[in-house]
Amino acid sequence: MTAPTESTAPVPLRRNRDFLLLWTGNWLQFFGSRLSGVCYPLLALGLSGGSARVAGYAATAAVLPYLLFQLPAGVLVDGWDRRRVMQLSALGRLLVLTTVGVALVLDRLDVRALVVLIGLDVSCALFSSLAERASIPVIVPAGQLRSAMAQNEARGRVAGLVGGPIGTVLYTWTKSAPYFAAAFGAAVAAVNVRFIRSDCRPPGAGTGHRDVRRELLDGLDWVRRHRFLRAAIPLVSASSGLLQVVSLALVVVLVKEQGHDPDTVGLLVGISGCGGAVGALTARWWMGLLPFPVLLVGGFAVWSALIAGMAFVTGPLALGVLFGAMNLVGAVFGVATAVYQLTATPARLQGRVASIAGLLTAGGPALGAFASGHLLDRFDGAGTMLITAGGMALVALCAAAVPAVRQARPAAQAPEPDPDPDPEPGPEPGPEPGPEPDSTPEPEPQPGPEPEPGQATEPGQATEPTRV
Repeated sequence: MTAPTESTAPVPLRRNRDFLLLWTGNWLQFFGSRLSGVCYPLLALGLSGGSARVAGYAATAAVLPYLLFQLPAGVLVDGWDRRRVMQLSALGRLLVLTTVGVALVLDRLDVRALVVLIGLDVSCALFSSLAERASIPVIVPAGQLRSAMAQNEARGRVAGLVGGPIGTVLYTWTKSAPYFAAAFGAAVAAVNVRFIRSDCRPPGAGTGHRDVRRELLDGLDWVRRHRFLRAAIPLVSASSGLLQVVSLALVVVLVKEQGHDPDTVGLLVGISGCGGAVGALTARWWMGLLPFPVLLVGGFAVWSALIAGMAFVTGPLALGVLFGAMNLVGAVFGVATAVYQLTATPARLQGRVASIAGLLTAGGPALGAFASGHLLDRFDGAGTMLITAGGMALVALCAAAVPAVRQARPAAQAPEPDPDPDPEPGPEPGPEPGPEPDSTPEPEPQPGPEPEPGQATEPGQATEPTRV
């Protein structure tokens, strides 16, 4: 695998042909995911005559791939040409989304088929996201990773901000429109990836028979041996669960307790989305201003203060400003941790480390969703917010008390592959081995696909794990 070097002045990202092809194609694909994703529950309700249970089946189909396929996807991404994985994933999404649209036009779509198609769509998006993230260090010089990841984060925030409203408008016009639009985005992504010239193959790709079980255990062992990851994964999982409580509690506070119309939730979402976009665009500045441990511990602490503030304000505007500030912090957090993971993780383990961390942190939001209902039943919205703020403050204190977090520093350059702990005959070819895990700052993996990363999402929706 080849990677850009900094022996000569690198071209700006706006003139980096491969990065522009990857960024624009996947922006359209991610925007399409927002268009179609917001309409899947509406479509499930429509096909079932308003059954909330069927809508729950659709939501489950969108979550299961992360539990079932995240680890196999990481192994695949670390063993195949990542450009090929992205292209096949985009073509798979093109086929699935076109099938949904055509079936709606012909009035031949039923609930069972919809659930299966949702699962296939999300599965393809998962593989594509892991492959894209692992390819960034190959396409972008190490000195430009901050800018590249900030642009990716902004891409996700903007798509999330405008994709949902546009998707519902298209769905109102004609049910098939969001899916044909999303299929177009997937088609563009497949074409763009085809013309990327960078060699996105991981070290040792295609060298012979692969032992998937051994490769997965290799990734798990690499993660286990890092002091930073052992501390960071539980902290991130806990913070993700607390953000899930906030997301669900906001709906109760606005609609049930303060008596606002449900439409006001849209105002809050719009304000918070703007905050996330600002955070993504300014992330590079924050990373240059503050040391990495300060961003981590400070992010948890600021979240705690903002959540506590929500207990004492009223109205969608004030709550939206606080929620927007939370999204700003989440965007900076996401960019900083993404850069850390990409520069610290060996090239051959990028996919596995990302998928393992994503799976391990996924328990937080699930537990948060379960706990939020009980908290809101026992306490009012303000009480729930204060309890959640206390939990986040505890996370910040724990992070500050762990030496591995306080001493974490991003690597100075793009990662090199490390040696196989137990090499079998016929070692993998590739660059020189990198440092042993316990001798360098430990990596920080993402959790799952892009999207994206460690942010509070729309009120009432599931919050994805904060990306480590």
